[in-house]
Amino acid sequence: MAQRHGTEPTAPPSSHSLGAAGKAAPQAFRHEALFYAGGDDGFLDGTLTLVERALEADEAVLVAVGPERSAALKEALAERAEGVCFADMHSMGRNPARIIPIWDEFLQDHGSGHPLGIGEPVWPGRTAAELSECVRHEALLNVAFDDGPAWHLLCPYDLDGLDDRVIEMAQHTHPVLAHNGASRCSKSYAGAHERPDAFAGALGTPSGLIRELDFTSEDLAGLRHFILAWAAEESLDRQPSEELVLAVNELTTNSIRYGGGRGTLRLWREREALLCEVQDAGRIEAQLVGRVRPTPDAHSGRGVWIANQLCDLVQIRSAATGTVVRVHKAIA
Repeated sequence: MAQRHGTEPTAPPSSHSLGAAGKAAPQAFRHEALFYAGGDDGFLDGTLTLVERALEADEAVLVAVGPERSAALKEALAERAEGVCFADMHSMGRNPARIIPIWDEFLQDHGSGHPLGIGEPVWPGRTAAELSECVRHEALLNVAFDDGPAWHLLCPYDLDGLDDRVIEMAQHTHPVLAHNGASRCSKSYAGAHERPDAFAGALGTPSGLIRELDFTSEDLAGLRHFILAWAAEESLDRQPSEELVLAVNELTTNSIRYGGGRGTLRLWREREALLCEVQDAGRIEAQLVGRVRPTPDAHSGRGVWIANQLCDLVQIRSAATGTVVRVHKAIA
């Protein structure tokens, strides 16, 4: 893929305005997309100096990227890498809905200064379904942290491996854009609280043999046994099968409690993954549902949280006409 230049648009000053030195307002969440090319070298050009400056200022640093990028940064930092926390984004961010709680925990531990986070949830090879959820995740980062403590989250985007549509959407979800050593405001960014509905849109059409079952509260036990048997037929190992059963049980229970007392379950296989979809007449209003750890006394939100922790991808679409939640479980 050809390298892009000048993809970052400019915009008039805003609450995330940049001065001549390219610095954001000191008391703000700076959510910045880094557009880089050239593999490890391009990644280091956009990240190494930031990490070095943060370490010199004795600020906390968490780098959540793929193994190759982590290895390159560790080598460039040499002994200074001991002062950086590293996490494998390909593992922790496979389901993008699990990422916000990790940043939230990072801030709770280090929020007294001006921490630096580098997170690359969008990498080449992501499926269309995963990329769709990544876009929603990037938009919800602004909702989750825009009114909180000051910190800097840099999100690298690989221009050599990602298509134009992905780069365009990054300009809509990041207030600040960096490219070729310069940072600018994004004129495509509408604001944290003027984003598109995180639950809007439609899910992709299922492929393959679909099994569909309507259910009420009396059917939940039978559904659990049915899913476990179906997963075994599809060669899903015992532990992930039990995790899938638990996730779907939480979602179907939500349908009973909040979705009109009934719902519809659909199950099918797509390549090397099992998919389960729960549809009901309810509507989800909380944009961060399942992305904020529920408190022990919370009366709602626990079911989606559990599904996010147990599944490889969770997709939610909700409107006045009803809600559908689709979960993916990979077959190892």
